[in-house]
Amino acid sequence: MAIAGFLIEIFAATMLLLFAVRLVRTGIERRFGALFQSLLTRHSNVFVAGGAGMVLATILQSSAAVTVLLTGFAAAGMVSFGIALAGVLGADLGAALVIQVLSYDLGWLQPVLLALGGWLYLKSDRANVRLIGRIVLGIAFILVSLQFLRDAVDPIRESAFLPAIAGYLESDYFSAFIVGAVLAFVMHSSVATILMCVTLVQVGAIPFAAGLSLVLGANLGSAFIPIWLTRDLPISARRIPLANLLLRGSAALVMLIAVNVTGAHQALMVAGAGQSLILAHIGFNFAIFVLATGFVNWLERPMTLLLIQSSIKAGRCWRHDW
Repeated sequence: MAIAGFLIEIFAATMLLLFAVRLVRTGIERRFGALFQSLLTRHSNVFVAGGAGMVLATILQSSAAVTVLLTGFAAAGMVSFGIALAGVLGADLGAALVIQVLSYDLGWLQPVLLALGGWLYLKSDRANVRLIGRIVLGIAFILVSLQFLRDAVDPIRESAFLPAIAGYLESDYFSAFIVGAVLAFVMHSSVATILMCVTLVQVGAIPFAAGLSLVLGANLGSAFIPIWLTRDLPISARRIPLANLLLRGSAALVMLIAVNVTGAHQALMVAGAGQSLILAHIGFNFAIFVLATGFVNWLERPMTLLLIQSSIKAGRCWRHDW
């Protein structure tokens, strides 16, 4: 019964976290949608476009949302391939920075945000004010869900169930990598997935090494989300999330193998386990952004040819897709 109760509480905390992240994102999109379009489409420098994507993902708490926006703009001819891909790489870094902010102990803010958000949403007749209330409530629910997750893990941490799973994930890093990828894709939120992993590492439910493999897998899984969401768009749009998937997925796999083969986990423990996991995630995304942004334009032709060939093999009319 204890295991069943634990699983129900974990599921409930996860659903609340997903709902809260979505609440914040949709509220911001509705309130500031036109501003976002201007922010993402007015740049010609890839590093500036990457910075714009980073800022927007930090606000939206979702790199997938920014990726879908940029692929839509690319399909409409509003941004070039290189600018869009640079924005996506920046968005992944921005989403990583959000995790750092949300990981702090902000329990004292919960009642303040709940009271303020509820008052703005319920007591105002103005749509813009109600949207602000929706955003504030979403942030409060994120903090509540993380506290709920910590409380759910505490009673079972000393049982044989959780250590057994944690030990298996630590010993089989590739399985942990796959689990992280599947979780991120199923949850459709890398922020929610990685926050959950960080919380479990912080409370000692899983070791740092297993958490790192899960987080690297979540980077791969989150890159699949825009692929799925944009699967019906033309090739000019789909090549952007495909390029991001190849860059992020290959980098995550290389780091997974390098860290586990060399046993470099201890070198990454620069602070507490949870904070070190966040810093490793931020460093991973920062490295991809810095190393790949200058070369994004070189990927346009290979991604186009790859999608054309896959469309031909699938019996689709690529001319129509284009």
